[in-house]
Amino acid sequence: MTVQLNSFLMMDGNAKEAIEFYKEALDAKLLFSQTFGDAPEDPNSPLPENLKDLIAHAILKIGETNIMIADLFPTMIYRNGNNVNICITTNEIEKTNSFYNLLKEDGQVVMPLQQVHFSPAYGIVTDKYGITFQIFTAKSEDAVKRGHQKEI
Repeated sequence: MTVQLNSFLMMDGNAKEAIEFYKEALDAKLLFSQTFGDAPEDPNSPLPENLKDLIAHAILKIGETNIMIADLFPTMIYRNGNNVNICITTNEIEKTNSFYNLLKEDGQVVMPLQQVHFSPAYGIVTDKYGITFQIFTAKSEDAVKRGHQKEI
């Protein structure tokens, strides 16, 4: 079993700008980037054109550390304090379920654990101490070891 914890920066519509800033200021390397428009579209809930260019998920490598960054989904409210999450990545759905169930006790489910196009099991919970965790199951152990993606 492999488990990895990463900081996840949630931005208020300016993730692309922040990525460019961190590339210059911190010598960050962009490993992966996907916009909301790149994801498969739900025909029952089409995404407005003006939101398709927002960053759904990106990974920056700064030194030996991977930092994840994304724009908040438009239905989420940006507040100072909810813009940094911890992303737990594992390669076992059973471990993802365990993390999810333990962290949600006396906490709040932000997004139920479910299969999504980028993960067989992904969910978001805020624990009883107010810390938000994104719990992610990688599709392969190699993806966990390299921080999800290769450099682009």
